[in-house]
Amino acid sequence: MNHLAIVDDDIVLLHILQDIFEVRGLQVSAFNDPVAALKAIKELKPDAVLSDVLMPNLTGFELCRELRSDKSFAKTPIFLMSAKHSIGELSKSMMSGADEYIIKPFQIDEIYEQLKQFYKKKNNPIIIRPLDS
Repeated sequence: MNHLAIVDDDIVLLHILQDIFEVRGLQVSAFNDPVAALKAIKELKPDAVLSDVLMPNLTGFELCRELRSDKSFAKTPIFLMSAKHSIGELSKSMMSGADEYIIKPFQIDEIYEQLKQFYKKKNNPIIIRPLDS
């Protein structure tokens, strides 16, 4: 089973994402506090991280930079998501070490497909069940 960590201060969206990815077969660790999430993620070592950008106390960019500074997260896929759509935000995302920048609102299938494709590229296939199974 693959392990996905999701970090978002929007509790409703956090639980929706958690439920959808769990239905698709992933083990999900969900966090609404980015500071607590950083500590837990370093201990849990999930296979991928999906994080909001704009959060109190620690932004998604900062979370990503902190994780990338730890060699054990060098190849961990980190996806950042935000409602802000600008070249500057995309640039900050890539400079922080994120693999993908996802614009809200998004389709869940969009994240699902990006996650699958990322794992295929890294020759580390992810096993996710489709929703209709």
